[in-house]
Amino acid sequence: MLKSLLMDEKRIRSTAMKLYRLLHLMNLLVNNDKTTIKKLSDELEVSRRTIYRDLETLTMAGFPIVSYAGYGGGITIADGYKFDKRLLSNEDWENILTGLNTIKTMGDTDKIEYLIGKIAPKNIEAINEQSDIIIDMSQWYDDDTQELIVGIRSAINNKSIVHIEYQTKSSSTKREIEPYKLIFKEREWYLYAYCLLREDFRLFKINRISFYKILPDNFIPKKVVVPSLEIDDTKKIYNNKAPNKYHVILEFKLQDKEFLIEALGALNFKTIDNKGIIDFQTANLDYTANLVISLQNKVKVISPNSLYERVANIIDKMKNLYER
Repeated sequence: MLKSLLMDEKRIRSTAMKLYRLLHLMNLLVNNDKTTIKKLSDELEVSRRTIYRDLETLTMAGFPIVSYAGYGGGITIADGYKFDKRLLSNEDWENILTGLNTIKTMGDTDKIEYLIGKIAPKNIEAINEQSDIIIDMSQWYDDDTQELIVGIRSAINNKSIVHIEYQTKSSSTKREIEPYKLIFKEREWYLYAYCLLREDFRLFKINRISFYKILPDNFIPKKVVVPSLEIDDTKKIYNNKAPNKYHVILEFKLQDKEFLIEALGALNFKTIDNKGIIDFQTANLDYTANLVISLQNKVKVISPNSLYERVANIIDKMKNLYER
């Protein structure tokens, strides 16, 4: 169930960004007499192939795109065309509004509200009520992450260099970066940027940025190739497909079930003889040991013994650290 919901959330986020790009593309075509694939690619910061695919999508949706070849040619829309909102079904509008409302929770309230007002049909409230998904990217509690994301998005749009203090696993570093993309992956925010210190592109985890300042200096954008964000199989904790996997059994008291579900999700939970059992396969005992430690005194390792020993060793080190 949880895996299905996460897949749906990932699909909706991907659809939301594509719809936002398509709407931006439509706006560029409507407000320019003629443009080129290169200009559209540069403006939307995607490849030319992606632009061709998006143009094909718009054409199939009834958007009358006209292409002129040769010198002075380009892409435009048929003269006298006016966007007909009836081209889109209620289901289409549900997906569009879900995507736009998701982006709105990231700090673009006024801009997105204005866009929705321009393009949405009059029965917008009814369409919102019919939608079966609401994605809110803001936090339940007050923190500085939302402000940081809004600030970084501003720097990306304005091509501003940003000074950050970044906490790595081994040290704290000060860097100046050229920000390009904000990425949401596995419930975490990342910033893809060109690091002037390392002279290369880097992926920074947002919650490791302890300080940032947008500088008055601007940068000339470089060609961006976003890295693959596929998870390394060796780093998966729940991994039933790994060739070298360990069968993990954790035991817990039923009174702690709610705490554990909030931390892990409800998958792999069983109740046997009035005892709670978490049963899963893993390929990485070190990650799993850290997971067990993060669950405090709520679980006990039953098997494998190698995991038990890892956890016990960490606990001994923690005990020694706190002995007076």
